[in-house]
Amino acid sequence: MPPVLDGAYPDEVIRDALVEREDQIRVLENEVADTATRGCLVLVSGEAGFGKTSLVKELTKRLDHRYRVLIASCEPVGIPAAFAPLYELFDKLPDDLRRDIVSGSGRTPVYSGMLDLLKNDRIVMVLEDVHWSDEATLGLVRYVGRRIEATNSCLIVTYRSEELDLNPPLRLVVADLGPVAVRIELPALTKAGVERMSHGVDIDADALHNATLGNPFFVEQVIRHPDLALPPTVQNAVLASAGQLPSDALEILYAVALSPEGIDLALAESLHPDAGRFLDLALQRRLIEISHDRVACRHDLIRESLARAIPASMSRRLHRSLLAFLEETGGDSADIARRAYHSIGAGNAEKALSYSFQAAADAARAGAHRQAAFHYDNALHYSKSMAGENLSATLLEAAHEHCLINAFDRARDLAKMRLRLAPDPGAEARARAWLSFFESRKNDFGASRKEARLAIDALAGEAPCEELALALGVAAWVELGEGTWDAAVKQGDEASAHARALGSLGVEIYATTTAATARSLLGHEDGVVLLEEAARRGVESRLGEFAARALNNRGRIALSRGRLEEARHWFDQMIDYSTANELDAWYIAGVVTRAQINVLSGQWEAADRDLEVTRGQRTCISTEVEALVTSATLRARRGDPGSTELIIETLQRIAGSTDTDALVMGCALAMQGAWMGSLPLAEATVLCDELLRSSILDRYSSARGLISFWARRLDFDSPPGEPAGPSGLEGKGHISEASEAWEHLGFPVEAAITRAMVSDPDLDSVFTDLRRLGAEGVMRGLRRELERRGVKQIPRGERLTTRTNPARLTTREAEVLARIAAGLSNAAIAKELFISEKTASHHVSAVLAKLGVTSRLQAATVAIANGWSDRTASNLGN
Repeated sequence: MPPVLDGAYPDEVIRDALVEREDQIRVLENEVADTATRGCLVLVSGEAGFGKTSLVKELTKRLDHRYRVLIASCEPVGIPAAFAPLYELFDKLPDDLRRDIVSGSGRTPVYSGMLDLLKNDRIVMVLEDVHWSDEATLGLVRYVGRRIEATNSCLIVTYRSEELDLNPPLRLVVADLGPVAVRIELPALTKAGVERMSHGVDIDADALHNATLGNPFFVEQVIRHPDLALPPTVQNAVLASAGQLPSDALEILYAVALSPEGIDLALAESLHPDAGRFLDLALQRRLIEISHDRVACRHDLIRESLARAIPASMSRRLHRSLLAFLEETGGDSADIARRAYHSIGAGNAEKALSYSFQAAADAARAGAHRQAAFHYDNALHYSKSMAGENLSATLLEAAHEHCLINAFDRARDLAKMRLRLAPDPGAEARARAWLSFFESRKNDFGASRKEARLAIDALAGEAPCEELALALGVAAWVELGEGTWDAAVKQGDEASAHARALGSLGVEIYATTTAATARSLLGHEDGVVLLEEAARRGVESRLGEFAARALNNRGRIALSRGRLEEARHWFDQMIDYSTANELDAWYIAGVVTRAQINVLSGQWEAADRDLEVTRGQRTCISTEVEALVTSATLRARRGDPGSTELIIETLQRIAGSTDTDALVMGCALAMQGAWMGSLPLAEATVLCDELLRSSILDRYSSARGLISFWARRLDFDSPPGEPAGPSGLEGKGHISEASEAWEHLGFPVEAAITRAMVSDPDLDSVFTDLRRLGAEGVMRGLRRELERRGVKQIPRGERLTTRTNPARLTTREAEVLARIAAGLSNAAIAKELFISEKTASHHVSAVLAKLGVTSRLQAATVAIANGWSDRTASNLGN
């Protein structure tokens, strides 16, 4: 019996759909078969036209009655509605889940409802083209993907690989799910593959391969027109096929092309008396497909090619027809987003404004902040039609939505626009208070202080208002960031009191978090209690970024005190909360700090995974700096190639900052780099002297401990005052106790270094521990320090492996080299050795550098010539 198909593909066979795709379909079949014991997530990627849909379509044909198949697609429909692809499956979903989707009750009920559905049946669920996904659907993929193993279902997600680096939210989700997903990337066809596809057609396969670069869809389009000269682009091939239709048929085809999600068959038939025949002609030419009474272009490359060819006047007329049909038939929030899209295309300013507002509100309620921001931007194109109060409110809402998606520059610009439009001094002061807040989200201390102070001065004589509390809260945030903690407590308490009296819970939690953080840094016992209470109230009241910030700050206090596992506990909570509420900026901040915790605790492969998740993400300055410092520290400690350049780049980014944490992190990084020989000593000296001349370390005891530890390594002057923690013990001469304290706190690098400083150290065990971490850079730095201190018989650090081969490879590097010689890719090496792909890449770079070669082929040749490729890990080991 065949599978139960809901939202299935039309019953057609694409010619040679699986040319050079046999391995990929086999992987899919195996993963689906394994759902008898565990669920699975499969990410299928490839360039446009590489056959992602064909691959998944073939899989569904091979499934039997044991499986229920759910298929939905994301469409490039301007700005998609929240959970847009689920509307394709609407009639197939449980009643409760349908209600949650349309009610705008938030993401959590939809997420849990979908997971329950996958637990209660054996489902193969396909979400196609998620590079066009709305934010709520991306959140659903992340939520379900993390929990899919607890089901007996398979979630298959497809996306265009070329979109990954252009779509930060998608990249974030793909990187986050990497450790739990099976990834299938479809390659271009080889010349042999093109020959198979063109067999029996009078065409030069070599020329066809060169012209199409092995794109299967383009190859197919050209094969269909062997009588024409080889088209230079896929658009030419599509238009050549469409151009043979009657002009009236072409207009219907254009209407379909203007609707990425397709149009109702009834609408298409209403456009012309002979529409049925015209649709049959387009079907024969494989330009469209008809499924479940909807007509759509067979491939988005076809749709894009046709849409670009539509004359402007015809485009507006067709958009008007499509809009009228949607208005007549009513619909859900997905149709509101479509109406907004067609209103803009039709040039109807009044309706574009109205529908864009409705779509923005629907998206915001569903937590699809990215879509809400884009809808607000569309509405603001028609700002001349808006009344002053409505425009001011829209600008503020738009700024909030942009802030939540990391678009801090856009949020600030909208707040500035709102300030310029303020009708009177009071409105101007209130607008300035919000501007100070959006400046603070960019971590611009100077601009935040200026705007907050102007707002406070202007509002001080006015009736109490939320904006005065907010401006006081921002002023407190500046004091906290710049290290003037007493002032942060005073202004934070004042802001909190104002907000509490006004019933503004969000601003109250924001200000309380700042004051409580400052109290904790000052050593006040009530600081942590107040901070935890702020986090609890923020989460319970669903305050979004204000709750996330409280969780973040509680974790940072634990981290500043060296309590790594306690800090991890709070950041795991923050990451889960930010994920559930699609707070991208706070999610990224949490993952970056967790990476720092993993570096400090010696869990470097986990740190690699976290840093890979956040790579290339644009967010606030402090998070970007922390990511750079963490990455540079990790690479320097491992002795990775390029670590010096990354340290220099990081220090350049920090230069000129007034952020206390950034200045301390930069100085500590420079001192570590100099100790390991990755940075000139003079550069570390300058930064250390600058920090000592400031008053930062006078009041920041944990920072004083960090700088003291590295100053001692370099024989620099230690900061005045008693350092906190193990560094203080070492300063008093209690070196063995200091090492034990580092070990107890979970800092293996610092513990090993300190253990090497005792009067009669067991240096063999010290270096063994550092080797186990893969800390080549740390071992180099420790040898330098021991030599400077006159210690004799310092272990050189190589295992038997490195002493018995001229390349001086470590065991892990030898394992990597053996797999390079076997022809494995970085991804395959990572899978075999149970490490991240990023870590595998670092090891490959190190192997090439040690062998003195520039390519994997050269490395394989050296390995085979020396017999290293045949040795097992045990032969190469210690």
